[in-house]
Amino acid sequence: MPAWYVNRLDNRSNANGRNNLDNDNGRFVEYTSLLFRIYYKMYNQLCSYENLLLAYKKARKGKTKRRYVKRFEEDLINKIKLLREELQFLTYKPHRLKVFILREPKTRKISKSAFRDRVIHHALCNLIVPIFEKSFIYDSHANQIGKGTHKALERFDKFKRKVSKNNTLKCYCLKADIKHYFKDVDHDVLLDIISKKIKDGKVFWLIKRILANLPTSKSGGATHSKGMPLGNLTSQFFANVYLNELDYFVKHKLKAKYYIRYVDDFVILHNSKKQLENWKVKIDNFLGLKLKIELHKDKSKVLSLEKGVNFLGFRIFYYHKLLRKSNMNNFERKFNELKIMYKEGLITREKAVESFEGWLTYATCANTFKHRKYRIKLFNKCFKIDKRINNSKKILNFVRKIKESEAKFSIQKTFYLFSKRLSIKKIAIKRDIKESTVWEHLANLIEHKQISVFNVLSKKRIFKIYSKIRNKKDKLKDIKSRIKYNSITFDEINCVLACIKSKSN
Repeated sequence: MPAWYVNRLDNRSNANGRNNLDNDNGRFVEYTSLLFRIYYKMYNQLCSYENLLLAYKKARKGKTKRRYVKRFEEDLINKIKLLREELQFLTYKPHRLKVFILREPKTRKISKSAFRDRVIHHALCNLIVPIFEKSFIYDSHANQIGKGTHKALERFDKFKRKVSKNNTLKCYCLKADIKHYFKDVDHDVLLDIISKKIKDGKVFWLIKRILANLPTSKSGGATHSKGMPLGNLTSQFFANVYLNELDYFVKHKLKAKYYIRYVDDFVILHNSKKQLENWKVKIDNFLGLKLKIELHKDKSKVLSLEKGVNFLGFRIFYYHKLLRKSNMNNFERKFNELKIMYKEGLITREKAVESFEGWLTYATCANTFKHRKYRIKLFNKCFKIDKRINNSKKILNFVRKIKESEAKFSIQKTFYLFSKRLSIKKIAIKRDIKESTVWEHLANLIEHKQISVFNVLSKKRIFKIYSKIRNKKDKLKDIKSRIKYNSITFDEINCVLACIKSKSN
């Protein structure tokens, strides 16, 4: 029984007599029965067919063509029943993890669970995630819906403006990283944190089983008191639960206003370097005493924003953000690999576009306008469109897919609609953009030799404009002043000028 409710019952009984006490007792019965349903009967919900089927759908998302998913689907009902029986009779035992090395963005040892185990992980998270997420602070940005690296970077920008008073004062940042975080998570500490909210003994048993399933060491055994396998859904979630204790310490004990955490990387902004150095010592002591982990000595420093702060793959300054050189080098290597695979016929242009779009979306977080423009130009040269497959279902499905996404490879979407002979006005309406933007896209496509200017304008108008252009460096307003016809627009001039530029490329 919570203390606040006991006090409330005592006060009411003394003041108002037996009737009010009876009413409060009735409310308390409702309160405790609700708690019992939430915390003590979770395991029945976890083992239900509905929850396991939902977990299966989540586990297969984006992996429907994988062989192990197809094998599981061949006998789906019986395999779900078998998993349910193993859970109900407490005989469930995870399969051994498969370990492989991932070298991008940095070298990591990834542990891959069997698909059946991933279904169990999702089934568990379906129930426990809503309970714990309510207690997470707003600026914990990892592995949560509506959060992520972009949101964390937005908050960083907002905080640096506040601390520096719109870049008028000097701003410092404590950039910290936890040493060997996933490897050093202490199971006893984690289970103690989980036990504060999870009271169902069977759910607790399942969590222990999952935590105990670690990659075997060279000697053949596994250390069951420390570490979580990097790659599991549960590991990502428990990583947030574990460091939620740090979040509360920083926000409520240290009273740090401008704090952002993404998994084991975190930053605190302040205008006093001395204050940040003091907080760094206190945080390191807290981590050692309470969570049995420590800060990385080389990666945890107090830095001035003038020199730039490395955070989530970007180098952040007062007025701008840059991509880190290591990320640029990684993309260069991937781009060259895509070119080779495309030339060998191992991948289609659509697959290359999909990969390229992901990089463009990531790069838009930094000040990379010129670099992205150069990359798009280079991409169109290296991955030319095969006109023979323009009407295939594959292209149609691909364009529908990228249209629904938030990726900013917008020119290719305009190109597809234009190739279907839609007018500029209809393209603007269909894509919900301005007509001037469609004209810009067409000029870009003409410059990169993807469409002909004669498909956009009539010969008569082209020659009227062409005769007034002296060189490719002419400004649009200068060309316009030489043309007597008022009906010719800047957009049309831009398309003809793009055609001239394309011949010199």
